[in-house]
Amino acid sequence: MKKTALFAAVLAAALYGVASPKASALTLNSQKSTTFVTQVLLASSETEKTPQVKSAEVEVANEVKQASPAAPAPVVVTVQSGDSLSSIAEANGTTWVRLYNANEAIANPNIINPGDQVRVPSAEEVLTERPLPRPVVVAPVVTTYQAASPAAPATSYPVSANAAKAYIYSRESGNNPNATNPSGCYGLGQDCNGVLRTQCGADYACQDAFFDAYAARRYGGWEGAYAFWLSHHWW
Repeated sequence: MKKTALFAAVLAAALYGVASPKASALTLNSQKSTTFVTQVLLASSETEKTPQVKSAEVEVANEVKQASPAAPAPVVVTVQSGDSLSSIAEANGTTWVRLYNANEAIANPNIINPGDQVRVPSAEEVLTERPLPRPVVVAPVVTTYQAASPAAPATSYPVSANAAKAYIYSRESGNNPNATNPSGCYGLGQDCNGVLRTQCGADYACQDAFFDAYAARRYGGWEGAYAFWLSHHWW
């Protein structure tokens, strides 16, 4: 009630100042009165706000002032022995294709080495498709055999097939199916064509069968592969 009476008195004074045809000094007083009325009305509207309204306004202002959340730090995985892009992707909820597309330093998705850094892209990140490397085509080894004369003695070697295999595995990989050399050769016998990693992974029995077939196809068996390794230090 007091507020209403105050507003009425102030408003009447302002209207009187505007309507009175007095000298310019009175007009100036009228302008000051009008300004005063405006200030009083604004102050009054601010006073009449309920605590709930003021609290809501403060909350809205605070929300506006809040800065945008900082972008999350990129996830980078250090490759451990036995890791593959597929296993890293599964552990981080993505696919090996996205890992390959996000890491241009990886030339071949089948070849990663312990200590390499692999960045895991976020689910919403748009990646450019990278072409996969062309598979290395290994020309078949053509061996011309000549029939031995009945009198020719059979070729003999100083070691058994198992001993020859164990010797080569020891020299090539330390008998470790996960071994990878700086050139990307992989496995017990160090396949450099990327076939073994895709076909067998770190499965010892699968790798052993793979290299059994290779030794038989190229050298006629492990004994022949052993003799070649002694002369050339590779096979």
